[in-house]
Amino acid sequence: MKKIKMRNRNIIRKVSKGSLTVETACVMPLILLVLMGLIYLSFFVHNRAWLTAAAYESAISGSMEGIRKNGQVYETARMRSEELGSTGFFGAENLSTQTNVGKEVQVTYDLDTISSYGNLSWHLRIEGTSAIINPVKHIRKLRAAAAVLKGMGG
Repeated sequence: MKKIKMRNRNIIRKVSKGSLTVETACVMPLILLVLMGLIYLSFFVHNRAWLTAAAYESAISGSMEGIRKNGQVYETARMRSEELGSTGFFGAENLSTQTNVGKEVQVTYDLDTISSYGNLSWHLRIEGTSAIINPVKHIRKLRAAAAVLKGMGG
């Protein structure tokens, strides 16, 4: 009787050792799919953050040019947007930039992202806008406001 129990325990141990391999084989595709999705999403978020910063930086560069006597607002913003947009983006294609100038400088990026699985594609449209400003007057206003707040605080 004791031998039969020992033999049954050995059989159960052998079966349980093989079950880990089967469970891993079933779960591993799901883990890899989630991992690849996270990597793809992180590149998407990186591209979006980079283009948002580039759009606002280009708009501000153009808006500061607007106070000069013969300032070329459009050319400055367009050249800066092309310079910042020329950096390679992973999984991206068809990057285009558009610049509009009026009372505000607006820089727009359009970008298509591609995926090697599932034929997913996302379209990014990022806009950055800045009013035409005079940096010297703006800094003077900020310093005046800081002086008033400091005087009120004691």
